[in-house]
Amino acid sequence: MIFNSEILIPIAYAAEEVQTGGVAATLGLNLTYFIGQLITFSIVLLILWKWVFTPVAKKLTERTEKIEKSMRDAEHVTKEKQDFEKWKAEQMVNTRHEASVIISKAQNEAVKTKDVILLQAKDEQTKLVEQAKSQIQQEKNQALTSAKSELADLVTSATEKIIRRKLDEKKDQELVKEMLKSL
Repeated sequence: MIFNSEILIPIAYAAEEVQTGGVAATLGLNLTYFIGQLITFSIVLLILWKWVFTPVAKKLTERTEKIEKSMRDAEHVTKEKQDFEKWKAEQMVNTRHEASVIISKAQNEAVKTKDVILLQAKDEQTKLVEQAKSQIQQEKNQALTSAKSELADLVTSATEKIIRRKLDEKKDQELVKEMLKSL
């Protein structure tokens, strides 16, 4: 095995430091480098804390609050929607009930109006029938009066003829027959 001098030299320096440095040297720690790295780490940590972690934490908190508010609002909207649906259902029931009451009243009014109209029509019909009967009775009475007067005229003229011709019973019958034929 061939050993390269580039590898062996650093190992030799490390071994020398380990023998002279104690426990820190055994772990491979250099106190100046360690303090320098600790100060650098602290500065980086401070910068990260001030300009990265704090704003990020603040944004996360704001976002969490915003999400929680959205959840509360969503619950509130859901509750309002349920309340509205309940109210709407109640209003539909009330409206249907009111509509059925109105329809029932309208039907009752229509029946009453129909009955009134039928009663009025019956009354008018009765009046017309009575007027017609009265007019027929008047016309009948006029016709009877007219017939009676014509009959009286006929009887009078027949009586005159009979009296003038009255000779016997045979002639009476012939005269009556002639009168009937002339009518």
